[in-house]
Formats: sequence, C-alpha cells, structure tokens
Amino acid sequence: MELALAIPGGGNSSKGVEVSAATFGRDYNEALVHQVITAYLAAARAGTRAQKTRAEVRGGGAKPWNQKGTGRARAGTIRSPLWRGGRQGICS
Repeated sequence: MELALAIPGGGNSSKGVEVSAATFGRDYNEALVHQVITAYLAAARAGTRAQKTRAEVRGGGAKPWNQKGTGRARAGTIRSPLWRGGRQGICS
C-alpha cells in the first residue's frame, strides 16, 4: 500500500511512502483514536499540578472557637471550604 506525502506549501509529492497494508489498511476506529488521544493528553498532564497539604496552607492551625457552648456551628479551621469569603462572623 502506498501513501502520498503532503507538502506544507500545498499539493502532494510525486513520491509516495510504501506502508504495510496490515497496519494502515484497516477501517477507522473513532473510539480507539479517542482513547489513545485522551491517554496521551492525560500522561502529558501528569505531575504538573500539586495540591497543598494541611501543613502547607497558610493559617488554620487552631480552632476559631470552642466546640460547645458558643451557640454557633462547629468549626475546626478558618480554612474550611465553607468559609469561602474569609473570616466571617469572627469579631476579635
């Protein structure tokens, strides 16, 4: 089986490349191509992002108030996702 070469300037080359019909003569499998591309992109992303641990996050070492007796909800740290806007409700 012979494949024509595409030239970046436009058109095709007069020469072709001889390839194996067993490898390149198959039907197009869209699901397989999607799986290969997804795996390739996922491998490229691997190790490029990191999440901070509790030790690396700034602040949040002590409980903002006691567990019981304040009439407020339990809170273990000011870095909780429920405290998205900042230190809400703490008057110091």
